[in-house]
Amino acid sequence: MSKKKEFKPAGIEDERIMLDFKHFGDGKNCQTSSMQRLMHHLGHDISEPMLVGISAGMGFIYWFMKKMPYPIVGGMNRSDCRKFPGILGKAAKRLGGDFESILTKSVKKAHIFLKDTLKQNQPGLVCVDMAYLDHLLTGEDDHFGEHNFLVFGIDEPTNKAYISDRFHGTTEMTLTQLQKARASEYAPFPAMNQMVRFVFPESLTPLEDIIPDAIRENADALLNPPISNVGVKGMVRWSKELVKYPRMFPDPRSLVHALMMHYVYIETGGSGGAIFRQIYRDFLLEAGELMNSSDMLQAAEEFKTIVELWKEIAAGLLPEEYSALKELREIQWSINQDLETHGLSALDKVGKRAKKVPDLIDTAAKDEISDFSEFITPVCDLLKQVSESETRVLTELKNNI
Repeated sequence: MSKKKEFKPAGIEDERIMLDFKHFGDGKNCQTSSMQRLMHHLGHDISEPMLVGISAGMGFIYWFMKKMPYPIVGGMNRSDCRKFPGILGKAAKRLGGDFESILTKSVKKAHIFLKDTLKQNQPGLVCVDMAYLDHLLTGEDDHFGEHNFLVFGIDEPTNKAYISDRFHGTTEMTLTQLQKARASEYAPFPAMNQMVRFVFPESLTPLEDIIPDAIRENADALLNPPISNVGVKGMVRWSKELVKYPRMFPDPRSLVHALMMHYVYIETGGSGGAIFRQIYRDFLLEAGELMNSSDMLQAAEEFKTIVELWKEIAAGLLPEEYSALKELREIQWSINQDLETHGLSALDKVGKRAKKVPDLIDTAAKDEISDFSEFITPVCDLLKQVSESETRVLTELKNNI
């Protein structure tokens, strides 16, 4: 990856802006949990699964391009909302609100936008590159610039920013590091100082008026994708690409790292588990009960099987039969569980566990990844199976509601 220009902070003066902000609830996904907490601050309470559902937020994408260290597999719908705020903007408009967003290379302009937002008594919902966030324990090469959290205060004289991420509790970081994380230009999802602020009416559009169209839109996005690496077709496409990984990544360590990151993005990295299928199942259950819809409740029941299929896929990438691969899976799972259960107070504990990851990757690369073709075949079969299952369930749901 080409070297980026040296980062220089900008616009930091001598102001202190601190909102009377309460970290309300914890979340599964960084985007939707940030929006849930922001809306709570503004006086509107909507569950995170409902935000995912009304934004038609469930999707699938397999993405790999030059200079990427490994492919990305994701479960968020990006079909017609590729630009930030993406599904958040769609949810806001469906609820009767609106938004203003920025994308800029100017660190100073981005900082001024943040300060203006805070002065309007709204926490700043910002895009940041995960590689620069100590509290997420990511590697310095694991760049992903679409992580979101809320900034609810800044203290320029002491160079501090106060943030609320998806885990319980709040934390702080230096303003300089926040600006660096916001300004990152690493492809394929650069943060680029993106940020959004919302406006909502006093009374939101009733959820009953929103839900059916949102479900139909989400089904269409998965069933009729514009390209073959997206939607239910993308799952089959990924199954065909997976078997090529040893040629794509001749360095065994890179191959192990790719499998580990696939597991993270499916199960622990902010998808709510099972690549958003678990949180979408919760949405269907909530929507079905709200609207007294037997079709939605039936789909929620069938999504339980889909959730289990995705969990099998994730586990199969780091299979039980190989001690180092298995321990990598267990570490990633336990880190997420501890952070979701105990919040950021668990950082020291999980940080010690995370230090074992590089050595385990080395061990797996040396002793286990040579069996890749053997253990990946069942995963490919499961991907085809889950594609068929989602096609059937979503088709029935779309036609019946």
